[in-house]
Amino acid sequence: MKKIVFWLAFIVGIIAVIGACSKSDEESSTAATTSCAGVSGSTEVTSCSGTASGSITGIDNITLSGTYSQNTAAGVLGWGVDNSTGCVDNTTLVSGFSIGSTSPPTGTNSMIYENIVVTSSSSFATNYKFYSDTSCQTEIATLTLGYTDFTVGDNVTGLTTSVGSNTYPSSATKVSYKQSCTGMKASTDAGATFLTAAFGSAGVSPTVGTTHAGSVGGSTSNAFMKLDNESTVPATYGAIGGGDNGTTMLHWDDAATTDWTSGVDTLMTLP
Repeated sequence: MKKIVFWLAFIVGIIAVIGACSKSDEESSTAATTSCAGVSGSTEVTSCSGTASGSITGIDNITLSGTYSQNTAAGVLGWGVDNSTGCVDNTTLVSGFSIGSTSPPTGTNSMIYENIVVTSSSSFATNYKFYSDTSCQTEIATLTLGYTDFTVGDNVTGLTTSVGSNTYPSSATKVSYKQSCTGMKASTDAGATFLTAAFGSAGVSPTVGTTHAGSVGGSTSNAFMKLDNESTVPATYGAIGGGDNGTTMLHWDDAATTDWTSGVDTLMTLP
């Protein structure tokens, strides 16, 4: 997983093959359709959860649980991010956010971007939520990407600790996973327009007020992961470092095969 722009480029790449099905909130979860949110042949599922639940163990003997976001550091530094809710109301951060070339929905004044939300002992999700107010209350659109079959592999050591201007741990754990579902909801016309544009050639056409959830037959992806209790917190984060606030760093590199690459994404969580 890359920094914001890299993460979003990654999503655009997988969105082309996403099957996003629709299910009205009033419909039975067992109903089936051959055309879900405009994508012919998609398979409807009951939901695509983006809610934190459970934990993943086996990585550096530290439990991976809860929500990890690269916005946490901005919150500590006072850059318009509420770390208690994840709500971003910094106009620069909101206006500069995009999925590929698709900007947030028209009228967006706040958003929540959760890189990794642990949803079980073998799954996680990524959440994107956009709101018209400045306190993440009035929803415009939401998008969830769900991943399953999270497997912890071998530990690797002797990794390069200096990549460009960044410093990373000398060890990590190999992990694998695959995308399994996509969930979305447009609460306004602007939200529907945004989701349609974000999915591009996939032909998504969400109905306003309707929850859409579809299965995805994703291929297995591999990555390096390192959970770190602050030893490599960049000095520029100042008060975040020092080991006195329980911050856990999560270094994630989905381009790594033998060593860290320039695409390492560093996420943080606060207790």
